[in-house]
Order: sequence, then C-alpha cells, then structure tokens
Amino acid sequence: MVGGPPRADAVAMTNVLARAGRDTAYLTLGLLTSVLAFGVWVAGVTASLTLAVFIVGLPIILITAIAFRWTVELDRRNVALVRDSSLSARYRDHRGQRFVARLRSTLTDGQTWKDLAWLVTHSVVGFGFGVAAVTLVATVLGAAALPAWYWAIPDGIDFGLWTVDTLPEAAATALLAIPAGLVTIGLLRAMAAGESALAAVLLGGGQDES
Repeated sequence: MVGGPPRADAVAMTNVLARAGRDTAYLTLGLLTSVLAFGVWVAGVTASLTLAVFIVGLPIILITAIAFRWTVELDRRNVALVRDSSLSARYRDHRGQRFVARLRSTLTDGQTWKDLAWLVTHSVVGFGFGVAAVTLVATVLGAAALPAWYWAIPDGIDFGLWTVDTLPEAAATALLAIPAGLVTIGLLRAMAAGESALAAVLLGGGQDES
C-alpha cells in the first residue's frame, strides 16, 4: 500500500519519543526521590542505632520503618511510568500486636530490610542516573536549538574542537543533535530499565492492580 511504510515509521518514531519522554520523567523523578531517600535512611539509621540502647529509642525503630515505607511508596508508584503498572509489596500484619511483638515483627520483616536496601542503593544509583538523564536531555535540546540562541554568547560557544559564533556554524552543529539524540534515547532506556528492574526486585514482586 502506497504511503504505508512512512506512516509506520512515523508511528514507530512517535512511540520511541513517547518512551523516551517517560524514561526521562522516571529518571528525573528518581533524582528527586533519591535525595529524599538519602535523607530518610541516614536520619533513620543514625537515630535508631544511637537511641536503640535506651528504652525511649525503641519507638524510633518503628517510626523509622514507617518512614521507609512512605518513602519507597513514591518509587513504587513512579515505576508505572516505565512498566505496566506500579509495584506492590507485602509487609507483616502488625495489627493487634503489643509493642514488643510489633517491634520484633518489624525487625524480622524481610520487606522492611529490602526497603532499606532500596533507599541506600537508590540514593546513589537514582541520583547518578537522574543527573545523567537531565544533563543528556538538556545538552541535546540545547544543541538542537543552537541557531536560536548562539548569538546570546558574546565570544561564541566553545565546543573544544570548534567555536560557534555564526548562524551557519550553529546550524551545522545543531545537526549533531540527531545522532546525539539517538544515543541519548538508548542511554535513557538502559538506565530506566535497569533502575525499574532493581525496584521490582527490592520493592515487591507483585503488581498493583488497583
């Protein structure tokens, strides 16, 4: 059918760009939650280890576990950007338990320790991937739009091997955004897939069907 392949190519390209947009959103949100994760796990672990020797410090352990759950829930929901749905996890049911029994259940709950493992890992991996994603996308978009703003830099833009200070040079340099964009899309996909796969392992095996 005449015109079929071009339309198919256009649809495929639209899907690729849409996927890249979701990957970028996921990694950018991951950058934000990684900062939160770092603060929560450092504060929680420090307070728990410091005060656990005192009776008054024991409730801090439960509060820390709750803080872990609230924080990782953000990442469970964010995973829906790059997977079929958000993640869910099963924790031990503490309802009706007295304080000591609840504390014991919390400390022996495997998911609570997975939450901590995710927070520690995500505070490093999520931050690194997030910074890389924002930098790559900003660089590609900036290069693509170079003819529109190159003139704003009085002495030209130094790219190392060449300096852009004329419109033809800016237009020629902007063409490099095409291969750079393709590489960026691939890197975004790899980072988003890797981070979401790790989230699936640590933040629960089931899918949230709600």
